[in-house]
Amino acid sequence: MANVRNISTGFTGELADKDSVSQKAKDAARYVREEADAVALTARQHPSAAGTAALLIGATAFLAGYLLGSASSPPPRSRFW
Repeated sequence: MANVRNISTGFTGELADKDSVSQKAKDAARYVREEADAVALTARQHPSAAGTAALLIGATAFLAGYLLGSASSPPPRSRFW
């Protein structure tokens, strides 16, 4: 179906799909927004599960940071060096 604005200017055909970067960015932003809404809805419906998941993610991130931090520390200096 033709766009009404295009009919008033005399063009009655279909416009080609615009696969521009800005359109793809808008589509990606819409997708992220929809997914965030789905996550928020699930968290509202299951608050204890959401709290447990947040706690586990936080604990895992802390443990990973601790392990990376302790692995990258320089070896202790000996008194005999």
